[in-house]
Amino acid sequence: MRRTDRQSFRVCFWKGEEVGMEKSKGTRWKRPGRVCLALIMTLLICVSSVSVQAGSPGKVRPADVSSCMEISDLIADTWEEGYFSTMTVDADSGEVTVDGGKAGSVRDVLQKGRVLSLRKQGIKKENRGAVTVTKKQVRAYADALSKDGVYEIKKGLGGDYEITAPYQTRRIIVEDIVRGDVYGASRIIYNEELGETILQYETQKEAEEACENFQEIYGEADCYPDMVCRVDDVPFSMPEEIILENTGVYSWGNDYMGMSELKTRAAGAAPVMVAILDTGIDRSNFLFASRNISSKSYNFVEGNKNVMDNHGHGTHVAGIIADATPDNVQIMMLKISNTSGYSSLLTIKTALQYALNKRVDVVNMSLGFVGVNASKCTYLDSLINRAYREGVAICTAAGNSGVDVNYCYPACNKKTLAISAIDSDEGFAYYSNRGALIDFCAPGSQVISAAPGNGLIGMSGTSMSAPHVTAAVAYIKMIKKDMSVSGIYNELKARCRDLGAPGRDIYYGWGCPVMTDLFDTGVIYKDSVVKADDGTPVLKSVKNVNDGVKISWTKVKKAKKYYVYRRRGSGPFQKVKTLSGRTTSWLDGKVSQNKKYTYMIRAVKKNKAGDRSNEKGIVYLKKVGKLVLKSRKKKSVDISWSKRKGATDYEIFFSGKKKMNRGRLLSVSRKANRVRLRGLKRNKTYYFRIRVVKKVGETSFYSSWSEMKKVKIK
Repeated sequence: MRRTDRQSFRVCFWKGEEVGMEKSKGTRWKRPGRVCLALIMTLLICVSSVSVQAGSPGKVRPADVSSCMEISDLIADTWEEGYFSTMTVDADSGEVTVDGGKAGSVRDVLQKGRVLSLRKQGIKKENRGAVTVTKKQVRAYADALSKDGVYEIKKGLGGDYEITAPYQTRRIIVEDIVRGDVYGASRIIYNEELGETILQYETQKEAEEACENFQEIYGEADCYPDMVCRVDDVPFSMPEEIILENTGVYSWGNDYMGMSELKTRAAGAAPVMVAILDTGIDRSNFLFASRNISSKSYNFVEGNKNVMDNHGHGTHVAGIIADATPDNVQIMMLKISNTSGYSSLLTIKTALQYALNKRVDVVNMSLGFVGVNASKCTYLDSLINRAYREGVAICTAAGNSGVDVNYCYPACNKKTLAISAIDSDEGFAYYSNRGALIDFCAPGSQVISAAPGNGLIGMSGTSMSAPHVTAAVAYIKMIKKDMSVSGIYNELKARCRDLGAPGRDIYYGWGCPVMTDLFDTGVIYKDSVVKADDGTPVLKSVKNVNDGVKISWTKVKKAKKYYVYRRRGSGPFQKVKTLSGRTTSWLDGKVSQNKKYTYMIRAVKKNKAGDRSNEKGIVYLKKVGKLVLKSRKKKSVDISWSKRKGATDYEIFFSGKKKMNRGRLLSVSRKANRVRLRGLKRNKTYYFRIRVVKKVGETSFYSSWSEMKKVKIK
């Protein structure tokens, strides 16, 4: 993944607010990297840690095995209340808002000399009173926020500037074992089951530099900063008086879906554990008076068991589930944001990892990462795959942007249940995302549920739809604990009230599940059960690197060794390597240019080989060995390189910064091996690198980047 193709994701707890998704003019979307997580196979063994002296290079040697709580401790130890998601600068007035709150004026700061002199700002005297604010001034404002700050600035379609700080946590994640230089990391945690290394730094700049160095080694898809995310909260006005019908429930959705009737008939049913990843819960609310809030609940922001909700969203979501179900449904609240509604990518992932390790029955995630390339995000995929294999349904909010759910992750993952919202008149909610990936709909508008304290509050959004379906899944699990996710899906589908166009449609999915007769009919898909764990690894990634093809896979618990199988072209698979059970990656150096290879893995436990993993293929492309730059007159440069067999294109990335953290990407036809680039700045040094591209149908394969070259323009 290229730096110029990163996506800046915003995480939202969906409540009816439309989320901006403007694309900056002349630039690409940015994202922290396309991520692929790994399979977790154990309850007790999650992470091992090692400390390395700050400021000095060292090597990671996984030591004592600890629990997932160590990651939470790291998050708590380094958390700062000054975190923000996005600053927006009004280009006309210069007014700054931070996540919706006023934060002063760029112009006031600059004109009072609080940042740099006007001369250093490049602001001419005659323009001091100008209305518009330039990008240079916005950059100066950002630089003034912190001596250590690392900011990214883009201009939206409306002309306003957006400032983000991807390295606020001073933490990066490498989806591999880091065995070499750690570039001065002050703390290192190796998550053995996920096969990734978490590195903490003292400053944002150190984290940025380390990330760039690691990306050269592991690729940008497998190395990224732990970015800060923010939740949203938009309640609607409460009615002056709430009148309960005979059903005794507060959410109209629980009546609509028949769960108010089921609730009275479920006494003595099997216990079910529901994990909720949210802002916490206020246990004192009367809706939880007789509810078992699990002692396994955990606060991943502060690193303790205090899951008190001072935000409101999590309490409301938990209240819907409690209102819809009997007391045998236990709630495990996993708090993943602070009082101000801020979280981070690592915090959310660690909470989901923890939930699966505690063997919950169903997961509610009324949140999502919003972005144009969300469908390409794989950040939680391996955990989602694990949940799917273990029969743990993950109910996700479709999102409230009024756009295609394809732009919302993880709802766009086909192994989660994506839930859209409907109004009390069965109409499709205007704010709800829609699209071919919508699975079901549920009541989401003007839903009354618990609020912090002992009161009630009304909220609207797909955040309210998802817990209604989570409650429905809990009833299915009461009857058949070992039902698979595909079985759960079919059970819900068979009970849907078909809304909108006949069959599945882009607004309502299959419709809204109505569970009234569940206890009368029992489950329909009795044979859809979870298969026993056979220790099958998951092949995570296959990519071209400097010396061959690197493959990586998930660790299998108690594996003694792994067999690596490779197929060349359309030939048969052959076993090409036997590796230690502690290994989760391998470099295949015996590959040929422009040849296709397909790989798969088997784990060996107790001298018996398990089932083969999934397959992944790649075309091996050797990197360009010779890149030549020659400065020409008229502010141009000639770029030439050695051709590679099989290339359909070449991509050239260039930047005016040595770190190459910002720049432009050019695509050049395979027929060329030289190009002249014009319009550069005289007397400025530019840095270049190139890689080979081969397109096969709609799939593109890439070589690793060439060595960086520089040239000073005449």
